[in-house]
Amino acid sequence: MTLLDAVLSLSEAPARDEALQRILRALAQATAADALSVLTAAEDGSVGVAAQIGLSPAALGLSFNPAEHPRLRRATLAAGPIRFLDPSEPDPYSGWLLGSAGEIHPIHACMAVPLRVQGRLAGLLTLDACDPHGLRGVRDEDARVFAGLCAGALRLDGGPGPALAAEARREAGPAPGGGALPGRSAAMRRIEREIAVLAPLSVPVLVTGETGVGKELVARALHERSPRASRALVIVNCAAIPAQLVESELFGHRKGAFTGATAARAGRFEAAHGGTIFLDEIGELPLAAQAQLLRALQEGEIQPVGEDRARRVEARVVAATNRDLRREVAEGRFRADLFHRLWVYPICVPPLRERREDIPALCARFAAEIAAELGAARVDFAEPALRALTQAGWPGNVRELKNAVERAALRRMMAEGTGAAGRTLVLRREDVDDAGDADEHGALALSGAPRAPCAPRIELPGERPWPAGVPPGVPVEPLVEALARARREAFARAFRAAGGNAAMAGRLLGVSRSFAYKEAVRLGLIPAPEPRRR
Repeated sequence: MTLLDAVLSLSEAPARDEALQRILRALAQATAADALSVLTAAEDGSVGVAAQIGLSPAALGLSFNPAEHPRLRRATLAAGPIRFLDPSEPDPYSGWLLGSAGEIHPIHACMAVPLRVQGRLAGLLTLDACDPHGLRGVRDEDARVFAGLCAGALRLDGGPGPALAAEARREAGPAPGGGALPGRSAAMRRIEREIAVLAPLSVPVLVTGETGVGKELVARALHERSPRASRALVIVNCAAIPAQLVESELFGHRKGAFTGATAARAGRFEAAHGGTIFLDEIGELPLAAQAQLLRALQEGEIQPVGEDRARRVEARVVAATNRDLRREVAEGRFRADLFHRLWVYPICVPPLRERREDIPALCARFAAEIAAELGAARVDFAEPALRALTQAGWPGNVRELKNAVERAALRRMMAEGTGAAGRTLVLRREDVDDAGDADEHGALALSGAPRAPCAPRIELPGERPWPAGVPPGVPVEPLVEALARARREAFARAFRAAGGNAAMAGRLLGVSRSFAYKEAVRLGLIPAPEPRRR
């Protein structure tokens, strides 16, 4: 993809988001950046990720307050491209870079360019490279050109600016196939109607459904379509908080309230003041924390651990669970009064197997996302592959389907042995053979598809000691050697598919760029760096 392709995106792309993705793909081809993004400015001064390459898919829609991020604040005030050289400044994308769940190393290359439409700040174009010299070849003039294209793409929605365009989109409602959960099944249309009615209100909402159906997406839609959309959406995974820290995490604590409380700390409810707090897996909350939560719902008050006085807090509560809370109440694990306080209006998200007509739209959405991450022109499905995906059982629901599409795209790249940049990947039936259904042993396989064994079966006395057709005496490779060989083959395939690019190979393998590079050097797949001369 060339600069000409990026320019043509403005006239050929059907919508703003597609144009932005095409421009970023062209920029990715022209630079050594590991991550690229376009952030759009909102009326409240925040900036949100509208398009990205190289970040986790979950980063799309992230919102930042520039006042809390020194680099973003400086970028919004800059007159042109700005490079960040102070390693003490935190990077807002720490933890969001593909292949790395930790912080980005302070010594790395980072730059940003403000996007302006009719003299107003419309957003930012950002470039990050893990290599401290990775952006040395990017001239300010080139960055301005791509920023100008991105600013032009932001006007594709029409209107004088991004804020008004966003408002117009909110009034128009969700696009066909969009909404909280993409798909136009009867169940999804029902959920869209429920969200439209409940979003403007402040009543608690309980979202129920199996693991992976998209309960968090429903919560996000309730927040984003509410009058609270400009304030914080605080997400809490109740199952991930140690029982002894639940009350402190939710309601805060004062200094010295318990061992280790070296400073006072505000809880998640205070962070959500004026906005929405989403309590995922609420069925995991211990009874003591349930009593405090009930008080917050009924009285609008919380009491930090160690404090004598209650504090007023105003936050809309959206909760989610995959448990049967009625049974939890009957068995004494969940408070009946809290259950009835939350059960004002439940939204039940059905499992994917009950709305198979949504699967093609979901597959198309996930394919577009993985294409953007890989820099591919397009990721498409052969008809047998899409039919198999549509017929599968999906015990892990939407989350499992997304993982299956991403895994199939990576398999296709490795099978073809070439990079995906600028190409169209067509996923075949064999690329999705292990996804979608659970048999009685818990092994995942497609309905009706041959099941590949996940592990050797242990033979019992009296059973045939060897599989049919395999004669006794066949040598068995030691496990250590088998694992080492598989590891080397996986790294070799990834580096071939990535054309030797360590960052892309790391994304394919699901590891960080630096780890992929070091391991490839250790395995002898790429030459070791020459020692520096003093």
